[in-house]
Amino acid sequence: MRSSVARLIRSSSASPSRLSGNAFFGNATPSDQRHIEKPFKVKEAEPVNVTKPSPHKLLVLGGSGFVGSHVCKEALDKGLVVSSLNRSGKPSLNEPWADKVIWNQGNLLEPASLKDAMDNVSAVVSCVGGFGSNSFMYKINGTANINAIRAAAEKGVKRFVYVSAADFGLVNYLLQGYYEGKRASEAELLSKFTYGGAPKYKTFD
Repeated sequence: MRSSVARLIRSSSASPSRLSGNAFFGNATPSDQRHIEKPFKVKEAEPVNVTKPSPHKLLVLGGSGFVGSHVCKEALDKGLVVSSLNRSGKPSLNEPWADKVIWNQGNLLEPASLKDAMDNVSAVVSCVGGFGSNSFMYKINGTANINAIRAAAEKGVKRFVYVSAADFGLVNYLLQGYYEGKRASEAELLSKFTYGGAPKYKTFD
């Protein structure tokens, strides 16, 4: 038993010497080593020109009014492309922000004139509203906005924000056409933009 162990130890201790010299190349000669492939070089990848996504385009209805002008300025400050709609095209506003807005000529009471203004629009904000007789108020606060909501839905606009008004009890009766128009617009908005419609309420016009 001891002699077998001793032979095993001697054979183990001798084995490292077999790895010296050309052990890693087997029986390779110096001339054979010249045929060993050189490590390949990794070429740097060519730069790829990635087109930056275009900024979102926002259409502000009533952009020349008190509320609409503030929406336009805020959107421009955020880096958005801002367009608006006016019956005569660009209004006579002597303010720097107005020159940065794309002004479309159109009339909210003429649905056919809204189609071009809705091209490539990501979202619409309507700040349209007005006072007068009950029939006039319903037309401006209701019909005009309903036309815009329908035109945006047909064009596939993803989001529509409508600036509405909070209820005031007795004032609702005195301005019946105003509030009835607002509520009709809200109902149309929620039917056409179930998940992308948002009525926003303010306490004064």
